[in-house]
Amino acid sequence: MKKTIQVTMEAKGVTMETDKQEFALALKTWRLRQGLTQRQVAERFGVSRYTIMRAERAGDITWMMAYRLFAKLSEELKKEGEV
Repeated sequence: MKKTIQVTMEAKGVTMETDKQEFALALKTWRLRQGLTQRQVAERFGVSRYTIMRAERAGDITWMMAYRLFAKLSEELKKEGEV
């Protein structure tokens, strides 16, 4: 069964929808490709290790945290593309 994260911020008209499983795989793949531990990613992203653990197993996280992690991962992936 797919789990979907849906984020809506009406004040600015922003909507984001992503599949939890897909995001979990993207986050873990990036972390392993970088050779980082969950703790190191948590420190880099400014969250707890447990948040990274929940995100990587597609567990429950708030929509605000999902957005924050998505934004941080996007920044890191952009950096990779600049190399």
